[in-house]
Amino acid sequence: MVSVEKLSPKDDINDTTKLLKENQGLLDSDDTSDSFEITSAVDEVVDNLKIGLFHYILLIACGLCYSSHPIFYQSLGIIIITACDLNINATNKGWLSINYMIGLIVGSGLFGRLADAYGRRRILLTSILISLISILASALAYNYLMLVIMTGLNGCAMAGICATVHSYALEFFPRHYRGKAGVCVSSFMILGNIFSWGVALLIFPRPFHAHLGRFYITNWRLYLLVITIPNILSFVILIFLPDSLRWMICKQNKIKIMMVLHKINRINSCYRSQYISHEDTSIQLMPLIDTACLITHSKNDHKSTGTFIVYFRKLMLSPWRGRLILLSIAWFGYSLGDQGFTIWLPTIISYYVSGKKCLQTYHNLSIHPLHSSSNLSFNVVYRIHSSNYSGCYSDEKIKNVILNLLLGNLLSIPVTILCLLLINRVGRKILYCFMTSVCGLSIFMIWLLDQALSTMILSSIFLSFTTNAWIPCKIWSSELFCTEIRSTAIGILIVMGNFGAILGMIVFVLLFHVNSTATLLLFSLLGLLSVSVTLFLPDTTAIDIG
Repeated sequence: MVSVEKLSPKDDINDTTKLLKENQGLLDSDDTSDSFEITSAVDEVVDNLKIGLFHYILLIACGLCYSSHPIFYQSLGIIIITACDLNINATNKGWLSINYMIGLIVGSGLFGRLADAYGRRRILLTSILISLISILASALAYNYLMLVIMTGLNGCAMAGICATVHSYALEFFPRHYRGKAGVCVSSFMILGNIFSWGVALLIFPRPFHAHLGRFYITNWRLYLLVITIPNILSFVILIFLPDSLRWMICKQNKIKIMMVLHKINRINSCYRSQYISHEDTSIQLMPLIDTACLITHSKNDHKSTGTFIVYFRKLMLSPWRGRLILLSIAWFGYSLGDQGFTIWLPTIISYYVSGKKCLQTYHNLSIHPLHSSSNLSFNVVYRIHSSNYSGCYSDEKIKNVILNLLLGNLLSIPVTILCLLLINRVGRKILYCFMTSVCGLSIFMIWLLDQALSTMILSSIFLSFTTNAWIPCKIWSSELFCTEIRSTAIGILIVMGNFGAILGMIVFVLLFHVNSTATLLLFSLLGLLSVSVTLFLPDTTAIDIG
């Protein structure tokens, strides 16, 4: 094992270049049996990188990028009850969210595989650009159909972000920092939700109209334009960041590996604190001889992994196949029970604020005289019970809904801090099971207490935990697969999760105004059942993922 050289504060980049050039012959060597002992793994290589300014910038860029998904996802719930100029009603209000989830399904498998083939950063930049264009077109939509189509396109772009961003971020961090890095990236989901509902609180309670061509820029259109700010910032930062170091090593691109190391070192060299020793802030050069062993050793394997089919064949080998099946069931059940419920929280809160109750609705449904008619179709029954549902709410009612959801997202902050403290202590598995159980029990208590005040309190608790449950879930899922198939596996899991979310949305739209009791109990049960599947998976805290 070659000892690691330290860079002097004065000549960081020059020394890095010199050492890399000196070892160029090793990188080009094909014979490792006589010269080197093959003992390195990808994790050992990355573990020789010290945390510096580059990693903090990386976390900010990935966090802002990842926050764009929950921001837009939350915006669908508020647009459904505020876009009064698009003629949204109880019959078509489900189209928007369902088409978004269909876009996520289409994009997840596609972009996840492309990220493994062409690089995480390139797919992230492409996805962000498509998302910005589709949101701009949505804000300028002249009818509901155009908004639905652009939302589906944005869902496809968001799938590329969700399938790639965690892999991209975690692949720069040593094993002991992966959990905290994943929490930091996922915590931007909380900040994104707070930003989303904070902007909504500033925009929606006040009337706003501005001429632009043949139509008005109203509150919800302005809202869509403002919430693109995190996406724009992440796009600008990612332009100046390198591609994944782990991915470059696995692809055996020697020139790009050196470029990534140079860029990491240059960014880290931009800041030196007089209170922190250079030894603590500088990047340790990876042992290049070990890297050469790793690269040379993997050449034969790389030749056999050049096609898409081979990647999926590897994913079907043990233990990846069993992990993929169990995680697919868990993601499907959790997304159906919890994520399918989250999108309709504004509707549920406004339902209780208007004086309605689940048990009362069920009682009225059971004694309704029309139900005795065997010739009455389900669509007629659904329209009878949803006829008094207004798809557009007054300013005061919107303000109450937004305030409650903003409170729930503010409560997410201490839960996120709890995740940061416990993610490496109790492990990903226990943390995920606990948070998912709280979500399922919260939905059950909403039905059991059946009061407006208890619903607002429990909705806040549910929202704070369901948002944070994705933190251990996505870190855990990413670490359960090796580097070559990680983004592909995450893409498949996102597809399964989105199928569950779509089914949850459809169930809510068709069932809630007919039998709200059955709706809440079904979502609660599915959330709890998804926990039981993950009990058969191993924890991945501080283990090799290379």
